Amino acid sequence: MFNSVYLSAAIMSFGNVEQVTADDWSHFFNVNVRGYALMVKYVAPILKKQKSGSIVNMASTLGLTALPNTIIYSSSKSAIIQLTRNLALDLGSFNIRVNSISAGRIESPLRDEQAKLLGLAAILDNIHIETSCLKRVGQAQEIANTIVFLASDLCPFMTGANLVIDGGSTTM
Repeated sequence: MFNSVYLSAAIMSFGNVEQVTADDWSHFFNVNVRGYALMVKYVAPILKKQKSGSIVNMASTLGLTALPNTIIYSSSKSAIIQLTRNLALDLGSFNIRVNSISAGRIESPLRDEQAKLLGLAAILDNIHIETSCLKRVGQAQEIANTIVFLASDLCPFMTGANLVIDGGSTTM
């Protein structure tokens, strides 16, 4: 039996509305939003047939808050949160749950590599630490644990939710 789908794909670029091109918007939304929607389109018939399943989408706290020069990424992650709600509504009658996770600053090799290339690693970490309740950067295992929870039978009545895992940075 095929029980859960975890969707995580994203590209990121920096720029404000005047700097990004029409092609940038298309490319980013194709990867960051359309990719999720198409994956669900093709997995939904399988989940519907078995009348159960769980889909977990990766959004971001940047889909909930604004930072300078992140307009495309932030907009695409906001779209994932809304996509999650619409999918929960459309698929709920088939006992398919759809939730998303908005992660904050999480330590990972890819994130560290990108931040170093941009010369931002220490700056972004310090900003996150200063502006979060827990005063630290999150660990990948903390996100993985949340994915396991959402994909499991431990939360059979949870759908359409966006769980914020950010050490409390969006509360401050």
